[in-house]
Amino acid sequence: MEKVLVCLKQVPNTKDIKIDPENHTLIRENVESVINPCDDYALEQALKLKRKYGIKVATMTMGPPQAESILEYSLRRGADESFLLSDTRLAGSDTWATSIAIAALIKKTGYKSVFCGQESVDSGTGHIGASIAELLNIPLINYTREIETLENGKLQILAKYDTADALMEVVTPLVISFLKQDRELTPLIEEIADREKIWKMSIDDLKLDPAYVGLDGSFTEVVNIDVDERFTGYVTVDRNMTADKRILFISNGGITEKKERKVIRELNNKTIEDIVCLFK
Repeated sequence: MEKVLVCLKQVPNTKDIKIDPENHTLIRENVESVINPCDDYALEQALKLKRKYGIKVATMTMGPPQAESILEYSLRRGADESFLLSDTRLAGSDTWATSIAIAALIKKTGYKSVFCGQESVDSGTGHIGASIAELLNIPLINYTREIETLENGKLQILAKYDTADALMEVVTPLVISFLKQDRELTPLIEEIADREKIWKMSIDDLKLDPAYVGLDGSFTEVVNIDVDERFTGYVTVDRNMTADKRILFISNGGITEKKERKVIRELNNKTIEDIVCLFK
């Protein structure tokens, strides 16, 4: 593997989410955004390979013009070049239409191996990596924690599954989806040497039919988005509690009354008594 393309996504700040009332999709324009944490870790793993083995690292993102900021960020982290896929006809793309557009860009750039986050904080589907792998007809490794080594075109990968970790040796090219890990990231470089390293593309550049992307090309439709108040605010930690009491309260689950119901989060002698009392 001589080079890798890292897929980045700019996600809205969770404190500033706005929904389009007509098509029920996220409004991304003029909304404060950040880089998706899992993608940021995927970038870190690619840069780790660059520092150790000298591979070339590129980044890409699909979104409105403001998404260019996370590509600038990736260049300041040490990426060699970036690709921005921005086109109003992509607005409203579901995960399938998004994957079609990303796969087309990957083919256009000539990159073979792809890194991405396991999921994004604004949708959490985990579809993109798998869909890209299917469209490119290359293998996929999910739930990746770490890349251990790269030798003779083979990667040793540590992945996390339900009951155990797995250390695998895989052959490139492939798609790798990374879990977010609490690791220190590579420091930013103060200035970007060459902003011309960001290549801007539209669906016309990729020869994509508009019917296959955007709302028209999406198989899923968000009918409505609503907050069910019954499932919010069950556990409220008293701010006057000391740190140790807060930890004990949260770890024990506790029982909080809300709207004539009780939510039981953990079974112990106390909660069993409360369950019995519910049926008296």
